[in-house]
Amino acid sequence: MVAVVGASFSFNTRGVSTAIVAGIREGLTTTTPALVAPEIVDEVQNIRTQNFLVVLGLITFATAIFGYIIARITLAPARNALSSQKQFIGNIAHELRTPLAIIKTNTEIGLLENKLNADMKQMMNSNIEELDRISEIINNLLTLSALINPDKMVFRPMDLSALAVEVVEKYRRLAEVSEHQLTVHHATPTWMNGNSTALTQVIGNLLKNAINYTPPKGSITLAVSKSPYGEIELYVRDTGIGIARKDLDRIFEPFYRAEQSRTRSKGGSGLGLSITAEMVRLHGGRISIRSTQGRGTTVMVQFPAMERPPQGTSISKTVPTRV
Repeated sequence: MVAVVGASFSFNTRGVSTAIVAGIREGLTTTTPALVAPEIVDEVQNIRTQNFLVVLGLITFATAIFGYIIARITLAPARNALSSQKQFIGNIAHELRTPLAIIKTNTEIGLLENKLNADMKQMMNSNIEELDRISEIINNLLTLSALINPDKMVFRPMDLSALAVEVVEKYRRLAEVSEHQLTVHHATPTWMNGNSTALTQVIGNLLKNAINYTPPKGSITLAVSKSPYGEIELYVRDTGIGIARKDLDRIFEPFYRAEQSRTRSKGGSGLGLSITAEMVRLHGGRISIRSTQGRGTTVMVQFPAMERPPQGTSISKTVPTRV
């Protein structure tokens, strides 16, 4: 920075000196030297103004570069620590999957025994539910670990509307059991460049949250449409318990759960929305939540749309689907 200021000062001084010398020479060779003085002053002023702008630009550029380098150096240990932490969590999660699967299998086999009394069966069924909850947490941790290397994700042209309908079909039974009215509205094919596995998890997480936190007989709506701004909009709206205003700013933090959802009957690990937000970001998208306690929640996701569909694709009509 000092070198830039010094060089700029030297450049400015040299330019002014050159202008004065040129003016003096012109005054010595002209018949009206008195008229040369104002011209010298104007020229010097112009040079100073131009040089000031150049110096200001150089200082601004040098400051930005210097700040970027300092930030990279300062944040490098934190980035490395976070990467190592996620890798460690992924390794531990892999190691836990096998023994948990064995425990669950042995418990399910034990339930087939006819000599078990009602209390013992209830306890073993409760154990299986807890094992399923642990398995879900482990799967989420493995997903977080996989997000360390997003370059390994394969992106292809895909129709988000068609994928949304497929995901809804997977949650048909869960909606029926919970006595929810689940409605899907999808526009003509909405083409984007994406990873179908990741987007399936995004839509699934949003639907599962809506079902879990909406009372029986409640309404859940999923819609996919093309916005006038060249984006694909997907939203999931429910009439559930809602989220408190104080929790909305932290809802995407890993392991954070809003107060009303901290019940064992709801389950959850606090990782679903964090993973969802990260996957949306990897697709160049944005995610936002609007919610009112007691009146429901709306989650809006926006993705960049493809300028034109792949060759050989056909256009279908809008079809509302009710489950």
